[in-house]
Amino acid sequence: MAILSKCGQKYDHFSTALFSAFTSAQGKLAIVIDDIGYHPKEDAEVLAMPKEISVAIIPAAPYAKIRNQEAKAQNHDILIHMPMQPVSNIRIEEGGLTLGLSEAQVNERVKKRKAIVPNAIGMNNHMGSAATADATLMTYLMTALREQHLFFLDSRTIGKSVAGKIAKEQGVRVLERHVFLDDSDNLADVQRQFQSAIQYARKHGTAIAIGASSPKYRSGIKNQGIKIYLMIFN
Repeated sequence: MAILSKCGQKYDHFSTALFSAFTSAQGKLAIVIDDIGYHPKEDAEVLAMPKEISVAIIPAAPYAKIRNQEAKAQNHDILIHMPMQPVSNIRIEEGGLTLGLSEAQVNERVKKRKAIVPNAIGMNNHMGSAATADATLMTYLMTALREQHLFFLDSRTIGKSVAGKIAKEQGVRVLERHVFLDDSDNLADVQRQFQSAIQYARKHGTAIAIGASSPKYRSGIKNQGIKIYLMIFN
């Protein structure tokens, strides 16, 4: 089990891929692909990528359980891609986290989602611009994650997220997304975002990039991600 040292802290409960996926003397780049579990063909393409690419499975998706098994068999790190309430009125999947839930309700929802994706080592948010900015909900969530021995990766869908701060207060290991690979559906933009992630890793030592499991992004991730996997940052 690899350990990535960051800011003097050792993430000794995390496995290799998420934290040292693409490594050189100058930096570490981790790539997480979200929204796994809905489309067999698309999911298969993601799982065929190098094991260093981590996958985030939506537990309410129809193929969530089988994707959990397949991703584990192919040695991908797995996250629970937990639907959380956004600022907009977009409806989220069943069993997601919404403002106003009690601590017991949050704990139960996290436990049920972990049962669907039992090989998960952590959780990140699907949407969640309202949820991750709510201190009460995040306190309940971090308490539940601590009990389940899961870390939290904040997708940073809103600048005023309090998830990281509260996770640290609650003793939960936390990481934050640095680059979104899918700011647009243009392949050239996806490729530019990969370059931004590389530059961030070079400058800061580590970078976490998140992309969606959609045809345009998969194409960019497949082409660019494997190149990054084979390259040395110089």
